[in-house]
Amino acid sequence: MKKYIAVDLGASNGRVIVGNLEEFEVTNRFITRNEQIDGHVYWDIVYIFSEIKKGIKKAFSLYGDEIVSIGIDTWGVDYGLLDESGALLGLPYHYRDSRTDGMPEEVFKTISKESIYMSTGIQFMQLNTIFQLAAMKKEHPALLSVAKHYLSVPDLLNYWLTGVMKNEFSHATTTQLYNPTKREWAWDVIDALGIDREIFGEVVPSGTVLGALSEEVAKELGAPASVKVVTTGSHDTAAAVAAVPALEGENFLYLSSGTWSLLGMESDEPIISEKSMEYNFTNEGAASGKIRFLKNIMGMWIQQECIRWWEKQGEEISFKFLDEETIRESDFAGYIDPNDQRFLKPNSADSPMTQRICEYCEEKGMPVPQNHGQYMAAIYRGLAKVYAFYMKQIEEVSGTTFDHLYIIGGGSKNSILNQWTADEVSAKVSAGPVEATALGNILVQALASGDIADRAEGRALIRKSQEIGEY
Repeated sequence: MKKYIAVDLGASNGRVIVGNLEEFEVTNRFITRNEQIDGHVYWDIVYIFSEIKKGIKKAFSLYGDEIVSIGIDTWGVDYGLLDESGALLGLPYHYRDSRTDGMPEEVFKTISKESIYMSTGIQFMQLNTIFQLAAMKKEHPALLSVAKHYLSVPDLLNYWLTGVMKNEFSHATTTQLYNPTKREWAWDVIDALGIDREIFGEVVPSGTVLGALSEEVAKELGAPASVKVVTTGSHDTAAAVAAVPALEGENFLYLSSGTWSLLGMESDEPIISEKSMEYNFTNEGAASGKIRFLKNIMGMWIQQECIRWWEKQGEEISFKFLDEETIRESDFAGYIDPNDQRFLKPNSADSPMTQRICEYCEEKGMPVPQNHGQYMAAIYRGLAKVYAFYMKQIEEVSGTTFDHLYIIGGGSKNSILNQWTADEVSAKVSAGPVEATALGNILVQALASGDIADRAEGRALIRKSQEIGEY
């Protein structure tokens, strides 16, 4: 049976998976390591690439000629810059690096917020590529001046595998430097920032066959010459949404639930208006070539940081324990707004996430969490409420009513949050598949190779093979 290799990189962990839409296995699991150097946070991209190669090599040792192609998806907005010879100019910055603090306001002095949004349709967040590049222009203009190529993280990894430089559509749209209406780079924004147009290369659709592995890499990995590298839905949310197990023609919203929560709809065209800008919605590329009109919401990151803090204090935390405690505290009345900017940054010695949650509840006149279950209740209730709030805004802006919400990704395993979300929203809630990103990655590869006829066939296979919960 034909198999595909899906490299799925999240902001915390990476996996290399081999299989198809009916069954698959992990051949390597690793931390997507980042390092702090001289006050800045960078991705250890060389280590990440070496772990990817380990997983790919193992997949070929197991299945060899059964493997058709390789596809890579990652988190959005981050990138590498290369010189004219194709050499990487330094480690890619981490999107949570502090150099973008205050950069949106700096950029708006040069080009208005309205102009940027009407050109790109992208939600304003200080971590967006536009503000990262503006920070580099301000702090390291000499380095930026020698850059000849911009490649997103998955584009860079694809280049190292194949020697081919292309920019994949879904990831390019996350930069806030791409015009989804004209289907080209947002040259007006790029010119206003004073960034060289020449670094931005050709944007190709999701599912583009880049070509074979380079001779050197193929030899290192033990790969047959027939294997191709495909630009899957290179942004991990685009990959995940490709795997939503919806029926053809169904009117649905999706919620990709993980470190971030991405709540949105599929649209044939961008939805860019004064109202969508006021509500700060975003128009990102879908693997199908359509638009994912959505809201970025800080998701399980807040929970994860609480757990990391407790573990740093020497506690042993299990999800079974947390769930039991949360159920016991389900009547706790305090809750947070997960999109409050105080929750964006990682724990620090003087400002752990738990302290910020307490400060928020106290400021809003709500009960302050006193135990683990109450912290989780405050997070989950806050998420459920904000999902319902933004769902109504999507309906208002799009003029569409939705009766089905699909929760996909790792967060779909959280049955407490799923139920509380169903309690808040006026729609049926389905949860799963958990491995939506990997399955969507594989689905796009299967389409590119002609092994399935269309996305509907792929989604039908996912419905048949994966566990989908109903709430």
